[in-house]
This record gives sequence, C-alpha cells and structure tokens, in this order.
Amino acid sequence: MTTPTWLAELTGTAEVLHAADRAGTAAWRDGPDDHTVPPLALRLGTLGTAFAEHAHGLTSRRRRTVLVLLEDVLREGAEYDVNAVATGFFEALLNAWDRGFDLHALWADVGPRSRAYCRAWNDFTGVRTPAWMREPATGGERCECAGE
Repeated sequence: MTTPTWLAELTGTAEVLHAADRAGTAAWRDGPDDHTVPPLALRLGTLGTAFAEHAHGLTSRRRRTVLVLLEDVLREGAEYDVNAVATGFFEALLNAWDRGFDLHALWADVGPRSRAYCRAWNDFTGVRTPAWMREPATGGERCECAGE
C-alpha cells in the first residue's frame, strides 16, 4: 500500500511527529535493505501516542493543524485512510486520555467527525463520556492563525 500524501503533511507539522514516524518505521523494518513501512493504522497509532506525549510542547496552531488535517481525512478521505485515522490516531489519543492525558484542553480544536468517533469508541468500550465531550464542535476547520 502506498503512503498517502496527507501523511507527509501530518508528520511535517511537528518534528516530534516526524521523529516518531521515522522511529516506528525503522523498528518495523528487518534491516537497512528493507524498505517496507508499517500499516497505516499502526503508523497513526504511533503518531497519536507521540501527539499525546508532546501536545503540551506544541503551539496551539500546530496542535490545531494536526487535528484539522485528521478531520479533513475523516471527512474526505478514502475508506482505508478514514479507518486508519480513527483506529490508529484517535484510539491512541483516547488511550492516552485513559492514562491521564488532558484531552479536554484541546477538545475545542477537535472536529465534529473526530468527536463523533471518540464518543462512539467510548460507547463501544464502555467508557463514560464526560459532558465536555458532548459539547457541539467549534473546531476542526482550517484556520489562518497569524502570529502563532
């Protein structure tokens, strides 16, 4: 499977995401002559974990850019990409939230499809969805944030 073009845009938003993807891909390979890449959902799981670990160190614009890009994929992407974003990135983000990551702090930037998936995943896994996760989405749209 070829790597989607939007993945390069995603990993290009922050060095921590680029480094996490490089490390995950290197760990997947059997040696220097192996040029295979992990399945997209696995790569996005790695990126979701890295995002949660480093979100506090990213500017709000970078965090928003990541979340808007993923919302775009959920809204307009191919089924394979949509499933990879949902089961890879957002499930990793929710797992981090279960372990103490402050998802509430960036929830305003999470788009409507991303929010819907997170709530559906909570329902599926039996996790109580807090009131702040049920608030209407105001984020998820591309912005031109000057000066950030």
